[in-house]
Amino acid sequence: MKYIAPLFLTFILIAMPASAKQYIIDYANSVVSFSGKHAGNEFKGTFNEWQGEIIFDPDSLAESHAAITFDLSTAKTGNKMYDGTLPNSDWFNIKETPQATFQSTQFSQKEDGIYNVEGVLSLRGQDQPIAFDFTLSDLNSSPVKMTATLPVDRLQYDIGRKSDPKAEWVSQEIQINLDVTATPSAAK
Repeated sequence: MKYIAPLFLTFILIAMPASAKQYIIDYANSVVSFSGKHAGNEFKGTFNEWQGEIIFDPDSLAESHAAITFDLSTAKTGNKMYDGTLPNSDWFNIKETPQATFQSTQFSQKEDGIYNVEGVLSLRGQDQPIAFDFTLSDLNSSPVKMTATLPVDRLQYDIGRKSDPKAEWVSQEIQINLDVTATPSAAK
C-alpha cells in the first residue's frame, strides 16, 4: 500500500499506560465500507486503503484510544458514474483533502460486549464531533472482531452541497461500516 507512510503521519498517539493493550489490525480480514441511497436505490462501496491504531482495555477505558485514516481516493462502489463523481470538488474533493480521519476522545461501556466511542471525524477540512456504538467479540479470544456503523451527515461536511443541497437525490445520512479483525500485541 503506497500510502502507508503518509497515513501513519496523519495522527499521533498519546503515550498509553501499560494496562491498555495495543491491537494489530488484520487488514486482509477487515473492511471499511459505506452505504447510502441515490435516487431511491441503495449503493455500497469500500475504502480500499486505510490505516488504524487501536489501544483498548475495557477496565481502563480512560486509557483507551483509537484512530483511523481513510484514503478518500480509494473509495470505490463499482458504479462508474459514482466512482467518477466521488473525487470531485463537490463531493470528497480529494485534491484539497485526500484523507479523512477519526480520532477518539472518550470510551464508555453500555453493556457486555457493547461500547460507545466519542470522537472527532475530520472530513473535507471540517472537524465534527461524532459518537457511535461498537460491538466486540470475546476479548479473551484472539483475534478480536469489532463491528460498528458511523452515521455521517454528509451535509455537515459540505459533501454534495452544491449539486444536492436538500438531499433530494443522495441520502443525507451516509453509513460508514467498520468490520475490523485485530490481534492483541504480544508486548504490553
